[in-house]
Amino acid sequence: MTTSVLLVDDNRTFLRILIRFLSEHSEGALRVVGAVVGGRDAVAQAKRLQPEVILVDLAMPDISGLALIPRLREAMPDSIIIALTLMDVDSFSQATLAAGADAFVSKTSLERELLPTIKRLAALEPRMGRATSASFH
Repeated sequence: MTTSVLLVDDNRTFLRILIRFLSEHSEGALRVVGAVVGGRDAVAQAKRLQPEVILVDLAMPDISGLALIPRLREAMPDSIIIALTLMDVDSFSQATLAAGADAFVSKTSLERELLPTIKRLAALEPRMGRATSASFH
């Protein structure tokens, strides 16, 4: 079974790299259904595309990931939301979880941690069970 993924990041180059990474390394388990440049249209696209997983950058100029995550959580309560950032600081990890994300993955450890994190969260149901067990980063 294929899991649908929506990407939200303001960096088009990173979005292309992430799409390639997910397609090459997920062994067909993940399918990118959309990529939103910046956070402004993310909620509307999430509602339209109904992704099972949403990957959100924290540092975007139009709306921060920390401000966007609660909006996404409200609109998509059953989606897995994973915050991505270059800022690998424990306070960011805790803030993203408090905002409603299921996990925090540093972009510097993306290759090593993203796919296992998605797999682990996708295996947990219902969403309430995911929120309490997603403290890795």
